[in-house]
Amino acid sequence: MLSHFKASSHCGVLFIIALVATSCSSSEKFTGFSYDPEGATVTTDKEITPQHERTIGISSDGVWLSNEFAGARMNDFYKLNDSLYQVVLEPENYPINNSPWYAFKVWADSAKTVRLRLKYQHGEHRYYPELSHDGSSWSAIDSASYSQDTLQGTATLKLDLSEKPLWVSAQEVLTIDDYVVWADSLSREPFVWQDTVGFSHQNRPVKKIVINELEDKNRPHGILLITGRMHPPEVTGALASLYFIDELTSDTETANKFRSKFEILAYPLANPDGVQNGHWRHNAAGVDLNRDWIAFNQPETQAIRDDILKHVRSDSQKRIYYGIDFHSTNENIFYPINREIKTFPEDFTYKWVDSLKNAFPDTEFSVEPFDTSSPIAKNWIYRTFGADAVTYEVNDSENRDKIEAIARTSARLVMQNLLEEMKTEMNK
Repeated sequence: MLSHFKASSHCGVLFIIALVATSCSSSEKFTGFSYDPEGATVTTDKEITPQHERTIGISSDGVWLSNEFAGARMNDFYKLNDSLYQVVLEPENYPINNSPWYAFKVWADSAKTVRLRLKYQHGEHRYYPELSHDGSSWSAIDSASYSQDTLQGTATLKLDLSEKPLWVSAQEVLTIDDYVVWADSLSREPFVWQDTVGFSHQNRPVKKIVINELEDKNRPHGILLITGRMHPPEVTGALASLYFIDELTSDTETANKFRSKFEILAYPLANPDGVQNGHWRHNAAGVDLNRDWIAFNQPETQAIRDDILKHVRSDSQKRIYYGIDFHSTNENIFYPINREIKTFPEDFTYKWVDSLKNAFPDTEFSVEPFDTSSPIAKNWIYRTFGADAVTYEVNDSENRDKIEAIARTSARLVMQNLLEEMKTEMNK
């Protein structure tokens, strides 16, 4: 945890700056990636079933569970037999990708050891449990107290309970309050400020962080775009994005020079409703926001798109150089744009990854290029500005210190490489 800290042709898109995208790679209608459920790319509003916030107890045993806190997910709780209790987890709607989030508090009237089985509707167990006694400091459950049944898609935890609540979660619980504290800390710097660019379905603000210390705003300068947390359970990607952004504000020679030539537009919490409600993937309208970057049916993607377009159109000296969309999965993997597609800058992601592999030779980083047909954030950046962009996924189980080290190193590499790209461009 931070210390408070299938494809449609779009060749006819009008670029708003003088860049030309040379190819659209497919004329077939995109209907989703291999891991997407049916209907994932249909981004009109869908019905969801909100979880009932409550405390549930087996009074005869004096064992209690609660989901009455931001980011919680626990739909039912009951006793199976004398030695086993069951926690039922359900998604906000389905079909849905298998990112089965859970987060609840459990306690007992007197000290006792219990076994809890996590049972999922429309999903299978994925996330190794994290425990906390205060909702802030987290540690992974001891392996001797955890077992997973891959055939049944369940997991069983052995927990030592007391009158003090124990938090159990799929990952650290990182909610709006944590983002507010982190962003307020960043904003103490005179070159960092915050703005609200729109509101979610449930009227939560979609926030932007601007980092800008340009030496001459009347001269051409670059823009780095950052988006994150479209999918609520993807906490490791969220942590990486915050460390990455924090490094951009550091008082180093590279960061100071970078901020004099580039401004950063960051939207680190794109799905505030999903995060606060403990959703598995979707927003409050039951939609995968990272499949809405063509249709723009949802207020969150609309707000971010409109803000970026307004910002770029306001000044002909501005140019989008690069975009990073932070996510999480079961490995460290970059999804760049296919090399045969001409972008500006060219091959930027590949250069970054090569340098990162050299910096962390014992860490595996996969690279899987895609065309630009799917309705995801990085492809909108390319289609609209001709700029290079990447989806960067952080391993769900990556060591937290390693996440910070990789994120900060990545930020330094991206700054150095973008400065070199700008120098090359200005010398043409």
